[in-house]
Amino acid sequence: MCSSRCDSKNLETHKQITDHQHQEEKSMNMNTVTRTFIRTFTRTPLWFALPALALLLLQACGTTNSSDPVSNTESQLVEDLAALGENGVFTLFNLRTGEATTDSTSTNWDIGFRGTTLIFNSGSSGPGQGGVVLLDLPFDDVTLAPSEGYQADSADNYAISTGSGTGWYNYTGEGFPPFAILPRENVTLIIKTANGSNYAKLEILSYYEGNPDPTSDEFVNIQTRSASRYYTFRYVVQQTEDLREF
Repeated sequence: MCSSRCDSKNLETHKQITDHQHQEEKSMNMNTVTRTFIRTFTRTPLWFALPALALLLLQACGTTNSSDPVSNTESQLVEDLAALGENGVFTLFNLRTGEATTDSTSTNWDIGFRGTTLIFNSGSSGPGQGGVVLLDLPFDDVTLAPSEGYQADSADNYAISTGSGTGWYNYTGEGFPPFAILPRENVTLIIKTANGSNYAKLEILSYYEGNPDPTSDEFVNIQTRSASRYYTFRYVVQQTEDLREF
């Protein structure tokens, strides 16, 4: 009887000792990790350690943020950009910065406007590596820029024709509304920027100041129609180089 009770008691005592040893080992391991981390941290410059600590905190909170290069493709609206063409000068515009410029000899512009004529920074028009493709597609339906087929201006021809019905616009003549320049429907310009590495899609919305309704009485009446050669257009530029998605 004593032997059985003693054996049981010994087993229980052995289990308690073993559990205590496991707890001590676990505590020692945690202390070792803590000491190792502290030694590493104290020997690491603060500027290097802080990002690592931030990363550990993000992981601990379950945060898994990831950068999406397509997220920087927001639609931009440009209103009443004057393209009067005085002395034959083009109004030059940088799609990447959203700013107009005057230096045609630089790569700091992507598209130029003068009357109904458009130029692009490449070929005979500028020192850039740009170009353009005209797509007969609605602006919102274009989600990928073509990989090839970009045209450059030359001494004989512009990349985008200035004729009615073949480029970006229709001339109504004696139609309705009379003698008006109206953007062709479902036409999108795909532009390779001057650096040759970014892509943009662009839709011309109006050729008249204030983007008037071409069916309104005020517009139909030539005497009350707003001034021409004022571009309103929207565009999206992919800011990530060599990425063609919009």
